[in-house]
Amino acid sequence: MDLQAVILRVSGGLVVVDKPPGLASTGRDLDDPDCAQHQVMLALGGRRPVWAVHQLDKDTSGLNLFVTKKSLVAPWAARLRAGGEVKRYLAVCHGELAAERIVDAPIGRRQAPDGRTFPAVLAGGKPARTRLIPRGAANGFTLVEARPRTGRTHQVRLHLAAVGHPLVGEALHREPPCALHPRHALHAWALALGPPEGRLEAPLPADLVALLARLGLPGPPPIGPA
Repeated sequence: MDLQAVILRVSGGLVVVDKPPGLASTGRDLDDPDCAQHQVMLALGGRRPVWAVHQLDKDTSGLNLFVTKKSLVAPWAARLRAGGEVKRYLAVCHGELAAERIVDAPIGRRQAPDGRTFPAVLAGGKPARTRLIPRGAANGFTLVEARPRTGRTHQVRLHLAAVGHPLVGEALHREPPCALHPRHALHAWALALGPPEGRLEAPLPADLVALLARLGLPGPPPIGPA
């Protein structure tokens, strides 16, 4: 896969990527070809490694930050954790969310009968908060803008499921799994980084644009104020 077309910016050691769905952010190592990290390296000429600042689920599309020096990972990760609503996602979910709401639900890891663990809303988990803003509802579905204030694994997916609005296409945090779309309908839409980078945006990919049309939902709104 050639990521040249989806590298949005390279500046000051920061590489901003509009990650396609179906591609993990990172792999087993720097030579694993089945991840965005390796593909970004190739797109930049293949002469030096890059490191992911944060992870997106394999099937989540959108903004993914990489850096060209390992020493830049920590300061950039700190900026994403600095508080406020830095990250903004667009999600297509089941049910019609009538009004904006804040979800406070701690997230930890639950053990399955086979011994594997997976993220889950748990009373003893780490604090997690997400603001959910409905951007259009129709036919039993809602386009939601999700603004997580913390960065727990699967946070937006889990918080939507916890309030009865699991993602369309959700295979893990919904019972039974949703077969309406071949991947969970979640897109890392925007980052409000402040100066000098400002606000970054990754347009909604074609598969989610088509899903909105199929469900009778409006297209994505303008980003709007922070």
